[in-house]
Amino acid sequence: MMQGKIHFVRHGQTYANIDKVWHGQTDTELTPEGYEQTRKLGAYFSHYTTPSVIYSSPLQRARITAEAIGQSFNLAVIQDPRLMEFDLGDWEGKTFKSLSSAGNNTLHELVHNPDFCSPNGESQNVVKARMLAAINEINEKHQNENVVIVSHGVAISIALAHFIDNDTTQWPKYSKGNTAFSELCLSSRQLLRFNQSDHLTA
Repeated sequence: MMQGKIHFVRHGQTYANIDKVWHGQTDTELTPEGYEQTRKLGAYFSHYTTPSVIYSSPLQRARITAEAIGQSFNLAVIQDPRLMEFDLGDWEGKTFKSLSSAGNNTLHELVHNPDFCSPNGESQNVVKARMLAAINEINEKHQNENVVIVSHGVAISIALAHFIDNDTTQWPKYSKGNTAFSELCLSSRQLLRFNQSDHLTA
Protein backbone atom coordinates (compact mmCIF):
# COMPACT_ATOMS: atom_id res chain seq x y z
CA MET A 1 0.00 0.00 0.00
CA MET A 2 1.44 3.37 -1.01
CA GLN A 3 1.78 5.78 1.88
CA GLY A 4 4.27 8.12 3.45
CA LYS A 5 6.63 10.58 1.83
CA ILE A 6 9.70 10.15 -0.32
CA HIS A 7 12.34 12.87 -0.41
CA PHE A 8 14.22 12.97 -3.70
CA VAL A 9 17.59 14.62 -4.28
CA ARG A 10 19.40 15.02 -7.57
CA HIS A 11 23.18 14.62 -7.51
CA GLY A 12 25.72 17.47 -7.61
CA GLN A 13 27.11 19.08 -10.74
CA THR A 14 29.19 16.92 -13.11
CA TYR A 15 31.36 17.68 -16.11
CA ALA A 16 28.64 16.14 -18.28
CA ASN A 17 26.21 18.74 -16.94
CA ILE A 18 28.58 21.52 -17.97
CA ASP A 19 29.19 20.01 -21.40
CA LYS A 20 25.46 19.30 -21.86
CA VAL A 21 25.93 15.66 -22.75
CA TRP A 22 23.83 12.64 -21.80
CA HIS A 23 25.98 10.43 -19.58
CA GLY A 24 23.24 8.17 -18.24
CA GLN A 25 25.00 5.29 -16.53
CA THR A 26 28.48 6.53 -17.39
CA ASP A 27 30.13 7.03 -13.98
CA THR A 28 30.79 10.75 -14.32
CA GLU A 29 32.81 12.66 -11.73
CA LEU A 30 31.56 15.65 -9.80
CA THR A 31 33.12 19.01 -10.58
CA PRO A 32 34.69 21.12 -7.79
CA GLU A 33 31.43 23.08 -7.81
CA GLY A 34 29.56 19.79 -7.52
CA TYR A 35 31.51 18.88 -4.40
CA GLU A 36 30.78 22.30 -2.94
CA GLN A 37 27.08 21.84 -3.68
CA THR A 38 27.06 18.52 -1.83
CA ARG A 39 28.86 20.08 1.14
CA LYS A 40 26.24 22.83 1.37
CA LEU A 41 23.44 20.29 0.94
CA GLY A 42 24.67 18.15 3.81
CA ALA A 43 25.19 21.14 6.11
CA TYR A 44 21.69 22.51 5.39
CA PHE A 45 19.71 19.30 5.01
CA SER A 46 18.10 19.40 8.45
CA HIS A 47 16.13 22.43 7.21
CA TYR A 48 14.46 20.12 4.66
CA THR A 49 13.96 16.99 6.75
CA THR A 50 15.71 14.67 9.19
CA PRO A 51 16.27 11.43 7.30
CA SER A 52 15.76 8.03 8.86
CA VAL A 53 17.33 6.20 5.93
CA ILE A 54 19.18 7.21 2.77
CA TYR A 55 19.17 5.27 -0.49
CA SER A 56 21.29 6.12 -3.49
CA SER A 57 22.20 5.16 -7.00
CA PRO A 58 25.67 3.56 -6.88
CA LEU A 59 27.02 5.95 -9.54
CA GLN A 60 29.58 8.13 -7.81
CA ARG A 61 27.86 11.46 -8.51
CA ALA A 62 24.78 10.28 -6.58
CA ARG A 63 26.63 8.23 -3.97
CA ILE A 64 28.92 11.11 -2.99
CA THR A 65 25.93 13.46 -2.79
CA ALA A 66 24.11 10.96 -0.57
CA GLU A 67 27.17 10.50 1.65
CA ALA A 68 27.31 14.26 2.25
CA ILE A 69 23.78 14.04 3.68
CA GLY A 70 24.54 10.88 5.61
CA GLN A 71 27.59 12.38 7.30
CA SER A 72 25.42 15.10 8.83
CA PHE A 73 23.16 12.50 10.46
CA ASN A 74 25.60 9.64 11.04
CA LEU A 75 23.72 7.50 8.53
CA ALA A 76 25.22 4.99 6.11
CA VAL A 77 24.05 5.12 2.51
CA ILE A 78 22.28 2.10 1.04
CA GLN A 79 23.07 1.71 -2.66
CA ASP A 80 20.47 0.39 -5.09
CA PRO A 81 21.33 0.01 -8.81
CA ARG A 82 17.65 0.39 -9.73
CA LEU A 83 18.03 4.09 -8.91
CA MET A 84 20.61 4.71 -11.66
CA GLU A 85 20.07 7.13 -14.53
CA PHE A 86 18.37 6.41 -17.89
CA ASP A 87 20.92 4.36 -19.87
CA LEU A 88 21.43 5.43 -23.48
CA GLY A 89 23.73 2.52 -24.25
CA ASP A 90 25.83 3.14 -27.36
CA TRP A 91 24.66 6.76 -27.50
CA GLU A 92 25.94 7.81 -24.10
CA GLY A 93 28.24 10.82 -24.30
CA LYS A 94 26.30 12.49 -27.12
CA THR A 95 25.35 16.11 -26.63
CA PHE A 96 21.72 17.08 -26.18
CA LYS A 97 22.17 19.31 -29.22
CA SER A 98 23.23 16.39 -31.42
CA LEU A 99 20.36 14.26 -30.13
CA SER A 100 17.89 16.91 -31.26
CA SER A 101 19.64 18.25 -34.37
CA ALA A 102 18.06 18.40 -37.80
CA GLY A 103 17.40 14.91 -39.13
CA ASN A 104 17.85 13.35 -35.71
CA ASN A 105 14.68 12.88 -33.69
CA THR A 106 16.30 10.85 -30.90
CA LEU A 107 15.56 13.33 -28.12
CA HIS A 108 11.95 13.66 -29.30
CA GLU A 109 11.57 9.88 -29.23
CA LEU A 110 13.18 9.63 -25.78
CA VAL A 111 10.56 12.06 -24.47
CA HIS A 112 7.44 11.06 -26.39
CA ASN A 113 7.85 7.33 -27.05
CA PRO A 114 8.00 5.25 -23.84
CA ASP A 115 9.11 2.17 -25.78
CA PHE A 116 11.95 3.83 -27.69
CA CYS A 117 15.47 2.77 -26.77
CA SER A 118 18.93 3.28 -28.18
CA PRO A 119 21.22 0.38 -29.13
CA ASN A 120 22.15 -1.44 -25.90
CA GLY A 121 20.20 1.15 -23.92
CA GLU A 122 16.93 1.35 -22.04
CA SER A 123 13.47 2.57 -22.86
CA GLN A 124 11.52 5.02 -20.72
CA ASN A 125 9.26 2.13 -19.67
CA VAL A 126 12.23 0.11 -18.45
CA VAL A 127 13.49 3.04 -16.37
CA LYS A 128 9.98 3.53 -14.96
CA ALA A 129 9.66 -0.15 -14.04
CA ARG A 130 12.92 -0.33 -12.11
CA MET A 131 12.47 3.06 -10.42
CA LEU A 132 8.94 2.19 -9.27
CA ALA A 133 10.03 -1.23 -8.07
CA ALA A 134 12.75 0.38 -5.96
CA ILE A 135 10.57 3.22 -4.63
CA ASN A 136 7.65 0.97 -3.71
CA GLU A 137 9.90 -1.59 -2.05
CA ILE A 138 11.76 1.10 -0.10
CA ASN A 139 8.47 2.69 0.95
CA GLU A 140 7.04 -0.61 2.18
CA LYS A 141 10.22 -1.36 4.10
CA HIS A 142 10.38 2.05 5.79
CA GLN A 143 6.80 3.02 6.53
CA ASN A 144 6.48 6.05 8.82
CA GLU A 145 10.15 6.89 8.30
CA ASN A 146 11.76 9.82 6.52
CA VAL A 147 13.15 8.24 3.36
CA VAL A 148 15.68 10.09 1.22
CA ILE A 149 16.50 8.84 -2.28
CA VAL A 150 19.46 10.35 -4.12
CA SER A 151 19.27 9.68 -7.83
CA HIS A 152 19.47 11.39 -11.21
CA GLY A 153 17.61 14.07 -13.14
CA VAL A 154 15.76 12.02 -15.73
CA ALA A 155 15.23 8.95 -13.56
CA ILE A 156 13.60 11.02 -10.80
CA SER A 157 11.59 12.99 -13.38
CA ILE A 158 10.19 9.79 -14.91
CA ALA A 159 9.12 8.57 -11.48
CA LEU A 160 7.47 11.90 -10.64
CA ALA A 161 5.68 12.03 -13.99
CA HIS A 162 4.29 8.57 -13.32
CA PHE A 163 3.06 9.31 -9.81
CA ILE A 164 1.66 12.77 -10.54
CA ASP A 165 0.51 12.58 -14.16
CA ASN A 166 0.33 8.82 -14.72
CA ASP A 167 2.23 9.65 -17.91
CA THR A 168 6.01 9.35 -18.00
CA THR A 169 6.25 11.33 -21.24
CA GLN A 170 5.63 14.38 -19.05
CA TRP A 171 9.04 13.96 -17.45
CA PRO A 172 10.70 17.09 -18.94
CA LYS A 173 8.48 19.37 -16.84
CA TYR A 174 10.07 17.89 -13.72
CA SER A 175 13.56 19.02 -14.66
CA LYS A 176 15.50 20.09 -11.59
CA GLY A 177 18.82 21.61 -10.59
CA ASN A 178 21.86 19.87 -9.17
CA THR A 179 21.38 18.86 -5.51
CA ALA A 180 17.77 20.09 -5.68
CA PHE A 181 15.39 18.70 -3.06
CA SER A 182 11.83 17.50 -3.79
CA GLU A 183 9.19 15.85 -1.60
CA LEU A 184 6.48 13.50 -2.86
CA CYS A 185 3.49 12.21 -0.88
CA LEU A 186 2.86 8.76 -2.28
CA SER A 187 -0.62 8.25 -0.85
CA SER A 188 -2.05 11.42 -2.44
CA ARG A 189 0.39 11.53 -5.36
CA GLN A 190 1.09 15.16 -4.56
CA LEU A 191 4.35 16.99 -4.98
CA LEU A 192 4.72 18.84 -1.69
CA ARG A 193 8.04 20.51 -2.49
CA PHE A 194 9.93 20.63 -5.75
CA ASN A 195 13.37 21.74 -6.96
CA GLN A 196 14.31 23.45 -3.74
CA SER A 197 17.91 24.65 -3.57
CA ASP A 198 17.88 26.99 -0.56
CA HIS A 199 21.10 25.35 0.62
CA LEU A 200 23.02 26.84 -2.30
CA THR A 201 22.29 30.41 -1.20
CA ALA A 202 22.00 29.96 2.59
